[in-house]
Amino acid sequence: MQVQTFVFNMVAVNTYLLYDETHEAVIIDCGASNLQEQQLLSAQIRNKKLTLRYLLNTHLHFDHTLGNRFIFNTFGLKPRYHRAEDAMPDTTAQVRAFGIPINEASVKADEYLNEGDIVRFGNTELQTLFTPGHSPGGLSFYCPQAQCVFTGDSLFRFDIGRTDLWEGDESTLIASIRNKLLTLPDATTVYPGHGRESSIHDEKLHNPYIN
Repeated sequence: MQVQTFVFNMVAVNTYLLYDETHEAVIIDCGASNLQEQQLLSAQIRNKKLTLRYLLNTHLHFDHTLGNRFIFNTFGLKPRYHRAEDAMPDTTAQVRAFGIPINEASVKADEYLNEGDIVRFGNTELQTLFTPGHSPGGLSFYCPQAQCVFTGDSLFRFDIGRTDLWEGDESTLIASIRNKLLTLPDATTVYPGHGRESSIHDEKLHNPYIN
């Protein structure tokens, strides 16, 4: 599996394009917020001759969803995420709360993901892990074949997600990290929602919030 990372929008969210030798692909957390970012993402999909199968969201904070409408309009894909995220304010309400001048209507899922669900594209499988705490329905996506996990804003390099936003809870988040993420093999690469990559091994040794 190949992983291409794009850093999009004013909050520098990591948008991930995943694909394998079959040229089937998924996007995790599309944060493309303007025409330039949208064109960059579209060009990569087109140039690599990819067929986009799924749009996945680790959670529905606005910086991770600003490109959902673009993906729906361009590729006809609605996002998939955990049902508990529907309790969150929609994108327009969130950006208004942060004083950001964007008017982008949310795209709602018509299929939800739960703990243990498998997302298949090409010859690749992603295992869905339920990792709430940063948000009520936070998900992570683990690929055993590629030894990597996409953690959204649950786990960063030597840091964890904030829990002072809508329905966040620190004890829930710490439990999610310890029980769902730190139990993965030490060699697993961590692809977070913001910032640099890490590994489960390094997080066990150096993350002050979970040691």
